[in-house]
Amino acid sequence: MAAKVFHDGTVLSWNEDWQSIEVLHHTSILINGDTISAIGKDIEAPADAEVIDSTGKILTPGFINTHSHLWQTAYRTLAPNTTLASYLISYSQSSQAIKAFSAEDIYISCLEGYYEGLNAGVTTYVEHASNNWDLDVVKRGFDAAVDGGARVWWCCAAEDREDVTAEDVFEYIDTLGKRNPAYERQNQVDLAPSSMNEVLLTSRRELGLEAITTHDLGGPWPIGHNTPSIAANKGLQDLDVPIIFSHGGLITEENRAALRKHDWNLSITPESEMHYGHGQQTSRLVQDHASLGVDTNWTFSGDILTQARLWLQSVRNVSYNKTLDSGRIPRENPMAVEDAFLLATRQGGRAVRRDDVGVLKVGAKADIVCFNGNSPNMVGWTDPIAAVVLHANVGDIEHVMVGGEFRKRNGKLILKEGEWEDFSKKFAEAARRIQAKVNVPPQPEKFMGVAEFGEVESMTTRRQT
Repeated sequence: MAAKVFHDGTVLSWNEDWQSIEVLHHTSILINGDTISAIGKDIEAPADAEVIDSTGKILTPGFINTHSHLWQTAYRTLAPNTTLASYLISYSQSSQAIKAFSAEDIYISCLEGYYEGLNAGVTTYVEHASNNWDLDVVKRGFDAAVDGGARVWWCCAAEDREDVTAEDVFEYIDTLGKRNPAYERQNQVDLAPSSMNEVLLTSRRELGLEAITTHDLGGPWPIGHNTPSIAANKGLQDLDVPIIFSHGGLITEENRAALRKHDWNLSITPESEMHYGHGQQTSRLVQDHASLGVDTNWTFSGDILTQARLWLQSVRNVSYNKTLDSGRIPRENPMAVEDAFLLATRQGGRAVRRDDVGVLKVGAKADIVCFNGNSPNMVGWTDPIAAVVLHANVGDIEHVMVGGEFRKRNGKLILKEGEWEDFSKKFAEAARRIQAKVNVPPQPEKFMGVAEFGEVESMTTRRQT
């Protein structure tokens, strides 16, 4: 692979001494292989290096999505007004909707999820692969992670199902990782257990896990109670593996302390938690051990930039309202734009305990996003971090690189195999066919037979007569 140079851009680099972003104007990035080998104004590049003119551009690290379920991408727009209870009953891996998917559909659906993210500058995923109802769909989800072109921590959701046990899945993913050298270059087979089952987890040390991810809901939800304190009580810190708890919108002080003590992470998925009604009250209090995820990209956009912006403004809103409720006027802004940017980049790397992803520095993986700073909505910027977080959109992303290879160039996706135009037709056909097969059952009187439903204050734009 020939060396590449992003020449004369504004680089949002990571300063280890400051532990924050350092803005470098008129700066170049030299890439050798899959790694950044130099950052500076006067880089001596090899004569045969490929030079990408970055004048007027903003160069950022690739964004990191630390929670997703990409097999569901083919549901896109199917249930725009659903709730979490309805989702679990009607569209999740525990519903009858899975009968609409063939193993090949899983592959196509996951690939589209990765392509959508790459188009939006998402270079790294922690994929909570809940497509687990038989080994064929497990494998095709795995294959999509290999073929999609992103950097993936592929966490297979192992649980006992009608036709396959958790132990079957454990054994299967062990062979998948060992027999696929292409996957091992930039991806990792990991686990996403449905419960903190220490017997199963500790018995699989030989898998060489790099990450474990699991859901944590809390509050009145009768499922997803996989809290950091429970994990610690079961001794899972002895695995010395990063654990990522997703959602955690009602996370308690005890569990915030456990996250910090064991260097675990909370993946906040702002749009999902607002859309579905998970509850989102306290995770802002543990942002030092948090990152951002998308969750179900079929219900909204799969880009992390949107999540960063939503989260920033929702945190600001909560803090402002606390001050206003006291009868006083806010004195300062409670959350900086840089913090939102770091949640979308550096904090994702920390979630998987990697110092070489989510940052631009010498020795880091060459996962790079190039924004057109002269677009109609970005031109005139002086603060590049604010330009990206508050003003950019997916259309401003010209180039996306993962491990030194372009996955988007000059605004056009570059697939590892085939062309986008052909794939998009295949995906659209699969989505129409799958959605036509999904039947939504009536809502039960109690959720999972135990939890009471409550009335929700509804809003409308219809004028009152």
